[in-house]
Amino acid sequence: MKNANPLFLVGTLGMLLTSISNIILNALVPEESIYFSFSILYPVFLVILLIGASGVVKNPTNSKL
Repeated sequence: MKNANPLFLVGTLGMLLTSISNIILNALVPEESIYFSFSILYPVFLVILLIGASGVVKNPTNSKL
């Protein structure tokens, strides 16, 4: 995994950490104001993940996933 696309890794880890923190905060904090930050984070990491995935599809020899 030395040559993995960094955007793919950032997008994947960002989506995982955002979803985990969303679940934890949903269980602990009943306020609705915190959900606005997640409505911004999910699309940002999704775009990064899609850009990284397109790089993996275009250059399968450069990335070893």
